[in-house]
Amino acid sequence: MTLARDSVAATQNADTLHEHLPPGPEIEPDSYTYHKLCPATEVVEGVGKPFTVDGTHLAIFLYEGGYYACDNRCPHMGYPLSEGSVRDGVLICHWHHWEFDLKTGGCFLTSGDDVKSFPVDRREDGNLYVGIPQGEKEAARQRLIDRGKRALVQGLKDRSTFLIAKAVTALKEAGASPQETIQHGLFYGAQKTNDGWSSGVAILTLAANLWDDVGEKDHSLFLVHGLTQVSRRTSGSSRRQRLPFPRTTTEPELETLRRWFRRYIDLRSSGAAERILLTLLDRGYPKETIADLVFATATDFYFTGDGHALDFANKMFEALDYVEWKGAEEILRPIVVDLVTRTRHEETTRWAESVPVLEDVFSRLEDIWEANQKNRIGGNGKPAFDIPAFSQIMLGDDFAPIIAQIETQLRQGVDPKDLCRAMTYAGAVRTVRFHLKNEGDWHDVANIYSYAHSLYSAFGRAPSQELLRGIFHGAVYLTFLRWLNMPAARVPKPGQRLGEDTLSENQLLERLQEYADFQKVFEAELAVNQYLAEGYDITKLKQTLAHVMLREDAELHMFQVLEVALRHFDLADDLEEKRLHLLAATRYIAAQKVMKGILWSTENAERLQRGELLSEREDDD
Repeated sequence: MTLARDSVAATQNADTLHEHLPPGPEIEPDSYTYHKLCPATEVVEGVGKPFTVDGTHLAIFLYEGGYYACDNRCPHMGYPLSEGSVRDGVLICHWHHWEFDLKTGGCFLTSGDDVKSFPVDRREDGNLYVGIPQGEKEAARQRLIDRGKRALVQGLKDRSTFLIAKAVTALKEAGASPQETIQHGLFYGAQKTNDGWSSGVAILTLAANLWDDVGEKDHSLFLVHGLTQVSRRTSGSSRRQRLPFPRTTTEPELETLRRWFRRYIDLRSSGAAERILLTLLDRGYPKETIADLVFATATDFYFTGDGHALDFANKMFEALDYVEWKGAEEILRPIVVDLVTRTRHEETTRWAESVPVLEDVFSRLEDIWEANQKNRIGGNGKPAFDIPAFSQIMLGDDFAPIIAQIETQLRQGVDPKDLCRAMTYAGAVRTVRFHLKNEGDWHDVANIYSYAHSLYSAFGRAPSQELLRGIFHGAVYLTFLRWLNMPAARVPKPGQRLGEDTLSENQLLERLQEYADFQKVFEAELAVNQYLAEGYDITKLKQTLAHVMLREDAELHMFQVLEVALRHFDLADDLEEKRLHLLAATRYIAAQKVMKGILWSTENAERLQRGELLSEREDDD
């Protein structure tokens, strides 16, 4: 009896609840504009028919004498619902078998999104007309954005490149800005990692930096690359929350906070260091002040993490600027892990010989900085610094005399940024001379190339005497890499061409892509060399190099090398310097042969977004 009474009560409560449910939205017939589709006889029972009306993708069905219309894109993966089937009034997607009420568009999966339905009218002229409500374009756009954001989070959690690509494609079509997508990925990547600033968020930053250098057709692909790497380097759970120090009437001074931060990094106490960084942010200290502290700490140790600590720190601040410091409380935190956990090379055997030399010059660092600021070259009749010439000095075999030369140049007033440019150029030379049969690691040449550029950018953001140490660190590392050029690879001579002298601009770009696809590295370099000699459009060359890279499942160093090459090509006045930077990027990218999974996922996502079937490809046999 008790069970019976409970059952009755439950039923009554359910009825009562139903009575108090809010009514569904009223459909105003006058709010619809009707568009002619086709003769009704063209729609066959059980066979969906696709239409595009005023930018709205529709699937039309005939079922038990009635005509029904809904959004043609399945909210799950975008598969055309016009290719589905109807059973007992249920529309079934033929890809993953999501099911929807044909009349209302309601999804039978509790976690699935509904599809939008539209009224269909068969008129006396024998034609079908579909009603599109006023404001449907904006409403559809917002549905796509909301759906895209949910799909992006799910794709990141599931580590699904295809789902990420679908989300990026949907967000792009809906008009979401790349800044929104990149910010979302940066925040997610920073919040969900325990391993420091990952390659994924770095690639997203590089996407922002290189956006104007990449062809529009490759923009989505670039985002998918970065977001895929974010997903692979994160977990589903968030990191432990850290908060700034409580506010009181007596606040620690800036110098105290700086001293504490550097000490806790030295002690490898990441939690304490994170809290100090968050306190600086919370108290509203200038961005340059925070950057100065992070850069100084990154150079407290020798070439920390093969330069990645400084490189990632620079990328972090570039990312924060791009998203206007939204989510900074999370995006800042992972750099502490990089500063704490990465290798400090003064503790390694390889660097032992350099320690006395470097510590000696560091004992004079304040004096060197003061002399540099006093004697700064610029506008006072002093000769300009010869970047290509000094890069040859940096390519020497013995670090001690190079260190002495750098100190001399700094004391004479040479801009530290120019020394960083000379180091970057030396990194380009190391890269173009890296023999494919060398037993060394490609990553080593990429590390110094990217590190030198990050040092250049850091001096532009927050110059300091502590940051000078980074120049000396990089100079020592450059000498260690001399073995990577033994034997040295042949470098195309200025003006050297392929065997064919009559190739047009487009033909050379096509050859470049073909050679890169088949890892014909020297031929790819010759194609670029000839392109430069002919004086063709540099913008097209930059876009092609980016396209070649993005076609592969590229790793972080490929993105870094491309950015450095393009930025320093633009900075250089010397034609040979310009040439070698582009040859360095070409050689590095063409030599890396990897899979094309990200490319294929993105292409499939874009095809589905257009309402096409995956089985209908131009390259099908």
